[in-house]
Parts: sequence; structure tokens; C-alpha cells
Amino acid sequence: MPLPIVTIVGRPNVGKSTLFNRIIRRRVAVVDPIPGVTRDRHYAETEWGGIRFTLVDTGGYLPESEGGELTKAVSEQTLIAAQEADLVLFIADVQTGTSEIDIDLAHIILKQNVPVVFIANKVDDPQRVALAWDLQSIGMGDPIAISALTGFQIGDLLDEICSRLNDLKPILPDAPSAEELSLAIIGAPNSGKSSLVNRLAGTERMVVSDIPGTTRDAVDTIIQYHGKRIRLIDTAGLKRKRFGQQGLEFYCTLRALRALERCDVAIVMIDGIEGLTQGDIKLVNQAAGNGVGVILVVNKWDAVEKDPKNADRWLLEWKRKAPSLNWVPVLFISALTGHRSIKVIEEALVVKTERERRIKTSELNDKIGYLLARTPPPATKGKYFKIRYGTQVKSAPPRFAFFTRHAGLIREPYKRFVEKIIREKYGFRGVPVSVVFREKKD
Repeated sequence: MPLPIVTIVGRPNVGKSTLFNRIIRRRVAVVDPIPGVTRDRHYAETEWGGIRFTLVDTGGYLPESEGGELTKAVSEQTLIAAQEADLVLFIADVQTGTSEIDIDLAHIILKQNVPVVFIANKVDDPQRVALAWDLQSIGMGDPIAISALTGFQIGDLLDEICSRLNDLKPILPDAPSAEELSLAIIGAPNSGKSSLVNRLAGTERMVVSDIPGTTRDAVDTIIQYHGKRIRLIDTAGLKRKRFGQQGLEFYCTLRALRALERCDVAIVMIDGIEGLTQGDIKLVNQAAGNGVGVILVVNKWDAVEKDPKNADRWLLEWKRKAPSLNWVPVLFISALTGHRSIKVIEEALVVKTERERRIKTSELNDKIGYLLARTPPPATKGKYFKIRYGTQVKSAPPRFAFFTRHAGLIREPYKRFVEKIIREKYGFRGVPVSVVFREKKD
């Protein structure tokens, strides 16, 4: 289930960034008494009462008449934030009272038909709670009085947020069933993501254009392949810079990353004409970090100069630039002509099976136990290691735990060595594998 988006809006200097930092329990957004410090949006995942959500901080809204191009851009982002959010936190300031800007913004937000929690901030003295009721003239109903600075009644506010999110659950996208294969198709703008969806679905369901950014949201398409249900999630193009994005770019990025939370396998699309970029490698790492399977798909191969050695050269470049990702399968296709496009589905089904694979403890120790005994971790701080046994503690994605004394001293290179042995014995093609060491006393 993707996390719902909760967005904080309000005019400048009402305490939006202070509330953002308070809710996520760490200082991320810059806080300053000078209005307009927050120009772009910040976002972070947080949790309260067992409910997780993505919190978004925005720049302050001002009418166009109040400033120049920068003010216009920041205000535009605020309005887009309200349109794309699942829940809006509208903040007003009890110390300055109601302003025309508050009323204008309230009218705009109410037209978006999105659930709103009305907040009266800067109640730094509990005896001033009554001032919050003066803000009812804004037209947002009864406010919740808080102080983002001191933490006054923040718990009550979070309870209200989570209550609203519980009410929203029925309208959030359904999580895919265990029987179906869910594929998130991600990549840079204009890499051919929508073209691949259309090719696999056999219909022009997604708008395809040479103009980058045609797709603005994550959209699901359900198809059947040899009796298997396949969910294709087309996403907006992810640009290299995830910070300082303007307009819709920020939410396109956020929604695309949310697609990784509800898929089994991520298809990372690459423009074969432009070649491999660091941004592509970051996307693969992002998908692997989410624990989903990964397939690298090099598209537009029909437009690449015809040379039988091109694919080999491309694979060598991939291994050179991303040696730690050699477990990721690579496919060369043309979504335009359909060449090898169906291989994406076939490979994804294999990766899903590998991701859900579970190795018996006895088999694991029989097959790799002697290798670990023969090559134990290097001695550290005068401590010697003997791996007692290992077991798979989780699947989808697979996670292995090995037990030894002084487990906390084992370093990352040895963990990567153990992961390499596991892959040599069991494959786990296209699947991120994690290895941990746990304390086991004699």
C-alpha cells in the first residue's frame, strides 16, 4: 500500500517548516523568522500510532500581486501541493490573526475538494487557546490549537491526522494481490515507459509523446499473460535532480517513488540512444533499496547503430560503472517495434519467483557452511570469528542471518563476500539480497 501524502500549506511565516520538523521529529526544513525561506517542497516519511504517511512542507502562498516571479512560482507549487495531496494541513497564525491572504488561500483549497485539517499555530501559552477561535472567520471551521515550537497539543493533532487517514483508506489504491505480478516502470522522461505499457497491453491506453513529462501520475494497467494477472504501473519520468524541482515535477517524482512501494519488480527504462547515466544507476539503487526486484531495460534498440557487438559493449560499460549491481538482468528491446518486449514480462515472472524463494536452513548450511568455515571473517581487534550457522529469516526480499560471536565487529566487505557466495549457489537473479550477523555465544 503506497503511503498517503499529507501536505502543509499556509501563507509565509505561519510555522509550516517548524511543524514539519516537529512531526518528523528531526530538523530538515530550514526555519527562519524571515518570510519565504522555504521555496521548494521538502518531504519525509513519518509515523504515528502505527500509521505511516509522507509529510510535505511547502513554500508560503502569496497572491501574484504581492511579489514577483519567485513569489508566483512558490505560490504555484503550494496550489499544486493541495491538488495532489490526500490530506491538507492548513495553518494560520493566532498571533497575527486572520488576513486576506488566509481567506483567499482557504477559498482556493476548499475548491480542491480535498480533506483539510485546520490548525491554529503559535499558541505558545496554553492560556491563549481562546485566540484560536478568532480564526474561524477564515472559513475553515473549528481549528486545532497547537504550538509547533513548543510541541503543545501536537499529539492531539497527530491523532486527528491519523483518524482522517484511516477514513481515506478505502479510496487509496489497492495493494496488489499475492497471485499477481506487479511491475513499476520507472526511468528518465521520454525513455519509452508509456510506449512499453501500450505495447504490452496491446492498446493505446497511455498517451505517448516525444515531449518529456507527458505522464504525470502513476497509472495502473491490468493485463493477462498465459493466465497470469499482470499489473503494469506507468510512472512519470524521474529527472536527475530530485531537489529544487518546480511545478508538477516534484509530485511526479514523489508519486513515481510511491509506485516502488507497491510493486514486486521495478523495470528501469533506459534510452538506448542516450546511453547509461549516473541517474539510471541511482534509480536501480533506489529500487533495490526498496527491496523489490530490478530489471534494466535498454529501450529504442532499433535506433542504435546496427553492430552485433553493441550489446556486449553496453554490458561491459554497465559492469564497469556499477560492479555491485551485476545481479541485475539487462534486456535490449524496442517498445516501438515490439522487438523482445514480451521478454520483459517473462523475465519479471522469473525475478518475482526468485524474490519469493526460501532456502531451508539445513540446505543453506550444507551448501555454504564449509565455505564460510574455510574463509571466516578477518580477525578484528584481536577477536576471531567462527560462523555457527545461518538461516533465511525473510523472503520478498530475501534476508539471511548468520550467527557468531562478536557479530558487531564484522565489516561490510565480508557481508558482501557472503552475499556473493549465496548468489553463486542460489542465483537470486534480479533480487536484492541482504546479509546480517547476529550474536551467538558459546
